[in-house]
Amino acid sequence: MEKEMNGKAASARPHSLALENRERAALTGINEVLAFDENQVILMTESGEIALTGENLHVTRLMLEEGQLTVEGRLDGIFYTQRQSRRGLFRRGGK
Repeated sequence: MEKEMNGKAASARPHSLALENRERAALTGINEVLAFDENQVILMTESGEIALTGENLHVTRLMLEEGQLTVEGRLDGIFYTQRQSRRGLFRRGGK
C-alpha cells in the first residue's frame, strides 16, 4: 500500500537509464508513457519528463507496474524537462 507524503507517493522508485550502443535503452522509474511513435518516446518519471528521440524506435518491453520500459532503434537524443505529469497513454497505478 502506498502512502502519500507532500503529494508524492512514499514508494517512489529511483529512475535509471542504461543505453547500449545507441540501439537499446532500458529505463526504470517510469510512471507514464505520454506519447510514442517511430521518432520519439516521451515518458514521465518521478524526476520529470524524459524524451528519447531517434529513428525506427520501438517499445519492446513495457511493465508499468514495475516502472520498466525498453526502447530499441537508433537513439539520437535523450532530453529531460521539469514538466509536471499530464495524462498519458499508459499509466502506472489506478489514477
